[in-house]
Amino acid sequence: MTTSNHRPFTYPDGRIDIPSHTGRDGAVKYTDYAIGRFIKECSKKPWFNNTVFVIVADHCASSAGKTELPINKYHIPLIVYSPANVQPTSVDRLMSQIDLGPTLLGMLNFSYTSKFYGYDIFKLEPGRERVFISTYQTLGFMKNDSLVVLSPQKKLETFKVLEDHESLQKTGERKLLEEEAISWYQASSYAFKNGLMKK
Repeated sequence: MTTSNHRPFTYPDGRIDIPSHTGRDGAVKYTDYAIGRFIKECSKKPWFNNTVFVIVADHCASSAGKTELPINKYHIPLIVYSPANVQPTSVDRLMSQIDLGPTLLGMLNFSYTSKFYGYDIFKLEPGRERVFISTYQTLGFMKNDSLVVLSPQKKLETFKVLEDHESLQKTGERKLLEEEAISWYQASSYAFKNGLMKK
């Protein structure tokens, strides 16, 4: 990939009908072209039927919006593509990027020991889904219809996610949820700083 949702939206000339450097529409169309061409070229290779392609984003455009954590900007695409091995389906469950590794290994029926913090979404019982989102120094933890936002100087806010899945309404203290949010981030920070994530 030679482009993204970020300026200057540069990509090779002559690939699509929108000139390079002209905006996000061109970047998105070029991305579609590049992924399509990549898969088409791979399909000619002898290893194609034994390959799993994973296409995922980190965030949507304009994720640094007017709210501290615009949750609708973190609703990202994830495509797992392997026509010889994975049947087409759609999964409509809350999950984070950290769930991708365990989910993919589960789909491949691998047995393994890991220090993953993520879950295999196909084995996770309903109600335990949660997501982690962040921008700069602001950390978010979303579970069910609530979002806990942690900011520098021990600032903590809790919001209800409204039905449009975009709007937030500030709520009062939700101690158990807030403690769960803090524990996820503190535990992973401690493990990383103390070398506990190494083999």
